[in-house]
Amino acid sequence: MNILVPNNWLKDYIKTNAQPAEIADALSLHAFSVEKIIKQAGDDVFEIEVTPNRGDALSVLGIARELRAILPRQKFEAVWQEPKIEQGQAGSDCDLKVEIKDKSLVPRFSAIVLDNIQIKESPDFIKERLAQVGSRPLNNVIDITNYLMFDKGQPMHAFDYDKILGGKMIVRESKKGEKLITLDGVERELPAGVIVIEDGEGRLIDLCGIMGAKNSEVDENTKRVLLFVQVYDPVRIRKSSMALGHRTEAALRFEKGIDFDGVIPALWEAVAFLKKYASAKESSGLIDILNIEQPAKKVALDYERINLVAGVAIEREAIDKILADLGFKKEGSAVVVPSWRYDDIDIAEDLAEEVIRLYGYYNLPNKILTGDIPEQTPEPVFYWEGAAKNYLKHQGFFECYTNSATNEQLDGQGALKIVNPLTEEFKYLKTSLLPQLKAVMEKNQSFGETIKIFELASVYISRNHDIPEQPLRLGLMSKGVDYLEFKGAIEGLIAELGISGQFDFVIQELPGNMLAAELDFEALVAKASQNKVYTPLSSFNSIKEDLTLVVPENTSYAQIEELVLATNKRIVKLAFKDIYKNFLTLAIEYLDREQQISSVETQEIRERIFKELENKLNVRLKT
Repeated sequence: MNILVPNNWLKDYIKTNAQPAEIADALSLHAFSVEKIIKQAGDDVFEIEVTPNRGDALSVLGIARELRAILPRQKFEAVWQEPKIEQGQAGSDCDLKVEIKDKSLVPRFSAIVLDNIQIKESPDFIKERLAQVGSRPLNNVIDITNYLMFDKGQPMHAFDYDKILGGKMIVRESKKGEKLITLDGVERELPAGVIVIEDGEGRLIDLCGIMGAKNSEVDENTKRVLLFVQVYDPVRIRKSSMALGHRTEAALRFEKGIDFDGVIPALWEAVAFLKKYASAKESSGLIDILNIEQPAKKVALDYERINLVAGVAIEREAIDKILADLGFKKEGSAVVVPSWRYDDIDIAEDLAEEVIRLYGYYNLPNKILTGDIPEQTPEPVFYWEGAAKNYLKHQGFFECYTNSATNEQLDGQGALKIVNPLTEEFKYLKTSLLPQLKAVMEKNQSFGETIKIFELASVYISRNHDIPEQPLRLGLMSKGVDYLEFKGAIEGLIAELGISGQFDFVIQELPGNMLAAELDFEALVAKASQNKVYTPLSSFNSIKEDLTLVVPENTSYAQIEELVLATNKRIVKLAFKDIYKNFLTLAIEYLDREQQISSVETQEIRERIFKELENKLNVRLKT
């Protein structure tokens, strides 16, 4: 995730003689990549790519903490000057009642009521800084909550206290189909399991961790505010935000975890801002509900392990200094993890990573790998994929890549529904390649009179309480191609893969002079072989003839072929030649490699064929 951090805002926390370009280089070397420096309103704004595990760094304070440890290692001054915020003098308890249905939803729930609110424009420095990080100023109360989210990494929300009906807040999970209108004016239908707040009259007033509801917003008439600062279950916030397709700055921070111990300091800083810039007065006691205890986390400090991971010997004093600069406190043979890194640091290797990045990857020795290159055994399926694609290319087929998702109309019943589809066109995982190949064909009707396409890809078959099966399928489709040509291309592919014996497939005739087939590619690979069998030319002549048969319905060519070839070993070739209505013409070749086969012998074999076909398949010779 990329964030914007103005240089002048960083100066609230750290005094340094490093220039913006030098700050960017240092941060990129030891922590996060600075993608670019944007010149904006006389300031330098850093665009920083923060790694997914570092939710603590999605703020000005988080980046400043990193620079406090990094800059001295690049020989720059770094004096910490975090402003001191005193806790306010809480007034009498308010009448607001809070009920939390499931404690795991909200590990920490903190709030305070402020009255005498005067809604007006924010001071220029807040408006300018919000604009620099891409947030639109609205009014002093909302701007302060947004400002401190970007500053401290702690999302917070301000309710109009008088719009919380019944003097009650109930935190619970949503029921499927419930609706509310969020602050952006959009009505949202909720899936089950989203964290919401309901007031005393049953109205939903907050889509927790994502966006507040319109019915409780702060506006120009607001006189009392409930300032709400909290920690949510990050997994639920992530799932809810993705399911709703509504990604907000607050959700992006909540889903990565919030500094548990930073909640109350952030709340009191917001109170101080509201007092100064909105004339607010505290009118309630502090509500601070701890649903989950978060004891101090200690990780064993293993110097040998750190050096083993680093591949170099780093002095113990240097290791201690690096960890101390990053906020770790040494206690005996372990260190206490700072609260803002609670979810990120668990094992000795995590400490090693912290030490090594501050020590500098550029200080680690460069060694070229030595030894024999290990032999690679390619997966058979990859070889056969290449063989199949190469063959089809030479047969005039164009390869297609279609989306793994499709819509209900294309895929029919039985497809797995995607919880958070990108669009309505991609609601289901495909169970067949042919519907989307057909769509490709229809879009390319003007390409030419003859079109041949294929796709080799996975489909998705549902399994109870498990990830879907993902078998490989080969889909082929043609337009303006003769049936026998299309069938011959498939049979040629089977032969190209070295498959001996029968491999059944079905060709579908589609409207618009189109033909289609879908093959189980994994079954093809299971039978494929690179072994080549040499059969020397015979010194004797073969006898060839055509047989026209009357075939009843529901009898397949494969059944006939299998039976005929099994009749006598001197039948060396059988091929489809023609079909008309229920008349099937076969080309048959007889050969004896030991002696010249005679017409009498072929007559005996032929009669045996007719007998087997009639007795077992009710297939007769056309008279």
